[in-house]
Amino acid sequence: MIALFLILFFGGMLLLGLPMVGSIFIASASIPLLGHGDLLTWLTIAQSAIDNAVSGNTGLTIVLFMIAGEFMAKGGLTEKIFDTFSYFLGKRKGFMPIISIATCMFYGAISGSGPATTAAVGAMCYPLLIQMGYSKLFSASILVSAGCLGMVIPPSVPLTGAAQLAGGLDLVALYQIAAVAGVAAGLLLMIYAYLHCVRTGDGNQVMINAAVDELRKQSFGAVLKDSIWALLTPVIILGTIFSGIADTAQAAVISLVYSILVAVYVYKTIKPAEIIPTLRRCAFNACPLCFMIAMAAVFTAGMNALQIPTLMANAMIATGMSGTVMMIMVLAAMLILGAFMDAGAAMTILVPLFCPVLSVYGVNLYTGVVAIIMCQAVGLCNPFCGLCNLVMAPIAGVTIGELGMKVLKLSALLVLVAVIIALFPALTSWAWTGMYMP
Repeated sequence: MIALFLILFFGGMLLLGLPMVGSIFIASASIPLLGHGDLLTWLTIAQSAIDNAVSGNTGLTIVLFMIAGEFMAKGGLTEKIFDTFSYFLGKRKGFMPIISIATCMFYGAISGSGPATTAAVGAMCYPLLIQMGYSKLFSASILVSAGCLGMVIPPSVPLTGAAQLAGGLDLVALYQIAAVAGVAAGLLLMIYAYLHCVRTGDGNQVMINAAVDELRKQSFGAVLKDSIWALLTPVIILGTIFSGIADTAQAAVISLVYSILVAVYVYKTIKPAEIIPTLRRCAFNACPLCFMIAMAAVFTAGMNALQIPTLMANAMIATGMSGTVMMIMVLAAMLILGAFMDAGAAMTILVPLFCPVLSVYGVNLYTGVVAIIMCQAVGLCNPFCGLCNLVMAPIAGVTIGELGMKVLKLSALLVLVAVIIALFPALTSWAWTGMYMP
């Protein structure tokens, strides 16, 4: 009953228009009114939760990756990546949409944000796809669906935050599983795009060939020289993490320094005098996020102090519900909440509430969290208030409803990947253990 009250209270404040940070703060402050302890005990719990959140590297990692993503976005890395793929594969039937999806995946691994990926890649690739004869809704829908994968492909800002909300999961293992899930989802989108173009004949092949021929007037060496710094970005970030050379916070520092050097001294798209103002602006923009992480930690600690996850787990086990059904219910809840509220708010509610319950059921929390983030990414594409739809609709000149209905079919592919990852953790065990575990 207390859990239901907290969810309805929190969700009600969001629906009334209260910012997410304020909603978490008020919900956290209301927890002592529901318990049996005194105010001093609650303040001690809150202080301990904030200390743990601050002492960990999660918040620092998120902020550093956000700032690095800002420098990379202003540095013009998207166009470099697209040109490299187009040079080799552009003339093949249906491969221009596939190249756009691949660009979204690469840029998602750089920015760590779904809306940022949709905005950056969509603004560049959508006019090119339309110019080459692809239909408006098809072009926009694949960019929205692939853009939201920036939330899944590491280093992902929501994934990093979910690790903290789930009780401090190992980010390296979580990133490795998420990388497999993100690539699998991207490949499914590519297959869909190829089959669509082959079946419908979408795209003007004469114009496509002319555009690629224009690009190929340059030598491959010139194209590679111009784009190698952009292509190396995800390799450096993920390579240092997965090889054990650096932890996630150290890799975030490396990515920030690298992005500044490339943008200022290689591509020269940012002037040296703009570095400090950009850092200052990004730091101010990150302040609400840092406060939200601290409040989310307090919210989680309060629910644990009230033993809400334990009571829920015992109640559900008493009904005879299996772990598989429980996992599917959590994913369905994320999809439903994501259709009506901010995806970050849905994650803040569900991850700390259900992860302890899933743990009691013996569900693998790493694959479970990745699946939850995948469904959260689908929330960015929903036809009601999906942020990636809101970003892409003005670019494409279509209504949010038209784009949202077109994206639903592609969203089903992402949900399929999420369900498979959650229910069959052995399929991704090789990514973080080095072996297949049946």
